[in-house]
Amino acid sequence: MRRRMFLILALIIFVVAGVIYIVFQFGGSGLGGGGKTPTPEVSTYNVVFVAQDIPAGTEITNDSVIVGPWPRDLPLPGLMTDVAAVVGKRARIDLRRGEPVFSSQVVESGMLVSDKASSTALKIKPGKVAIAVPMSRLSGVAYAIGNGDHIMIIASLLYINLDAGFQTDTPNNMLLVGLDAEGKVTFLQVQGGRIFKESPLSDVLLATYYTPIEAQRPRLASAILVSDARVLNVGTVNTPAVAITTPVPGEPQTAPIAAAIPDILVIEVTPQEALAISFIIRLRADLTYALRSAGDTTAISVPSMDLKRLMDDFKIDLPPNLSYGTVPRIDLPYLPVLGNDVPVEVR
Repeated sequence: MRRRMFLILALIIFVVAGVIYIVFQFGGSGLGGGGKTPTPEVSTYNVVFVAQDIPAGTEITNDSVIVGPWPRDLPLPGLMTDVAAVVGKRARIDLRRGEPVFSSQVVESGMLVSDKASSTALKIKPGKVAIAVPMSRLSGVAYAIGNGDHIMIIASLLYINLDAGFQTDTPNNMLLVGLDAEGKVTFLQVQGGRIFKESPLSDVLLATYYTPIEAQRPRLASAILVSDARVLNVGTVNTPAVAITTPVPGEPQTAPIAAAIPDILVIEVTPQEALAISFIIRLRADLTYALRSAGDTTAISVPSMDLKRLMDDFKIDLPPNLSYGTVPRIDLPYLPVLGNDVPVEVR
């Protein structure tokens, strides 16, 4: 009896499963239905799409755009429908793959300025800002930096010890107040120093101090200030127009105007990084730029560098005191002076 009930239950489950399969597989047509519900046709027309990422300011080519369907019931003003009207122009902003192209996103020249923002402002990504930094041939990787590159900014500062109260260089001067043999108040100003405790004292020698023979030597430290900054422009963005006159026979000719050597970079950074850059420039810090590999935007975390870490990490031995040396005498770090560099006064 129990076996018969099990067989009947299994048969019912099999029949129900078969009916469900027919309904889902044939949309009800197997049960006498009217077949699948016809899908309504969507009316479309062709528009221009971005086939590959196009950075702002880049010229648009045939390979960077493609034509694809767009629904007519979703009209958007400015959609480009003709590839020929797009190719040869420049992207006003960064165009991403798969996005439709609008007439407001392309311009005839990268120098054109919109009615809402300049060409430089259009390149800045949301949440970022642009700031200018000084550059020389040495700090600018021999002028190898170009628009769109990513750079790392290294800052170097000199540190000294200060008197926390006076905010002045140490050691302080000491003003000694006392009475002379006649009972008059006298003042004696001497330079501060450290007490030499090993000196034998007497009625004549009351105290002995070490005093420095030179000013305090600053301590150098270098660190990565910004690990990834995008270069928006190399050199001055907007330069004054120079009138070009036609030479007149018989009149003295002026010398041709040489191309300006770039001495400034416009970079894209975060607001906090821009604040740090502005502050450290006012501290007269030295800025050096390292060019990053194309497409590499990974975060870089490296500890700062000072004399101790330099000697420890790179295994530099402290040179021993010798009875001979080299000439000429070297008292300051050597800064290479390159023949093509023009001396620039630092203010």
